[in-house]
Amino acid sequence: MCSGDIGPDNKAFYADPEGPSGFDHVICESTYGNRDREEVSIAERRTLLEAEVLAARARGGNLVIPIFALERTQELLLDLGRLIDEGRIPGTHVFVDSPLANRITGVFERYATELEDTGRSNIFDNPSFHFVSDVAESMRLNSVTGAVIMAASGMCEAGRIRHHLLHNLHRSRSTILFVGFQAQGSLGRVILEGAKAVRISGNDVRVRAQIRQIDSYSAHADQGELADWIAARMPIAGSLFLDHGEPDAAEGLRRLLQARLPELEVRLPVIGERYALPAGGKARRETTGRQDLPLATGRDWQNAYADFATSLKTRLAQMANDGQRERALQQLREVMDAHDARK
Repeated sequence: MCSGDIGPDNKAFYADPEGPSGFDHVICESTYGNRDREEVSIAERRTLLEAEVLAARARGGNLVIPIFALERTQELLLDLGRLIDEGRIPGTHVFVDSPLANRITGVFERYATELEDTGRSNIFDNPSFHFVSDVAESMRLNSVTGAVIMAASGMCEAGRIRHHLLHNLHRSRSTILFVGFQAQGSLGRVILEGAKAVRISGNDVRVRAQIRQIDSYSAHADQGELADWIAARMPIAGSLFLDHGEPDAAEGLRRLLQARLPELEVRLPVIGERYALPAGGKARRETTGRQDLPLATGRDWQNAYADFATSLKTRLAQMANDGQRERALQQLREVMDAHDARK
């Protein structure tokens, strides 16, 4: 059995899923395997979103939200629409700048009256919502201010969100709001972790915007919810494989499961490994994994370079005199020369 993404409690639109138990082998995601989130209801989540919209408006700039086209977009529209209709964020205009998200929203709209939490109405048909597909219309959003701009991709690795970050990150009045998981090495993770400058489409961009996060929109369960889901699948006669999680997250969940379910064999596979999965028996590893992956993952060096290069001139200017500045530059040259000599 493969879990797919296990959503947290209090998800909109659908009834909570149910699943069978008693498997030979189970594959389970571990995205948030090492952390627990505060339990937040849909009403409480809307209050958090309301605060971010009003704070962004008070700063006088746009609220830019990197989105995932499926489900995250529609949940945000559900909450924004309700807040607009209740007069809690009056006069707010929401631009959804993602052709894929707009097509998926069209499917949700077709069945809106049959979904949970919609009040059996088409909540996507709101005059404050503007669905942008045309490239020229997307570029015209550069002149918009005080709006909510939602654009894919959710981790800022591709798509139109990079265009909007290029035009909003350097503005102190803008706000960037993350509402989903940001993988290690992604542009979104670099921004969320406090980079002072990033590199986008060949441009070094200073980060002056407010960086905010609401993690209760995530499509992934937290540690406790993951452990509960796995316990509900017991007994597992063979092995449990934890995937779709960074090493610390998968290891954190493995340790918790060993304490709660000591009889369960837990595996943390890596790319390239191959397993035999006998019925009723433990998994057997037949091929070892790749050893070069740690070198290919982690932070993006180009963003680290952009952060360093952008701050270099300021840091040199803060030195006491030209002599100190020249010595610092000479030391940098010596480091690079020594690296070249080792080639």
